Amino acid sequence: MTIEDLIPLTNGLTVTACGSTLVCDRARITQVRDDAIDMMFLMAGTDFVPRLRLLRQRVLEATPEEVTKIVRRVVKSAIDCR
Repeated sequence: MTIEDLIPLTNGLTVTACGSTLVCDRARITQVRDDAIDMMFLMAGTDFVPRLRLLRQRVLEATPEEVTKIVRRVVKSAIDCR
């Protein structure tokens, strides 16, 4: 998987959390160093903008399904369901 593959993979991704369905939108991928990338995206209809830093090698070796799981897990853990 390449870094360029992340944007179409993330845009439109749905995440169910706290009884609501959220949609990832406007993904931005930035190379931080030679060994890491920053991934940011807006959750449509909210002001919530999750940001995560991943090791570049981990992303390059991951399948699309693995990256999707990572993004969903980050969104779910960042939302406070009280």
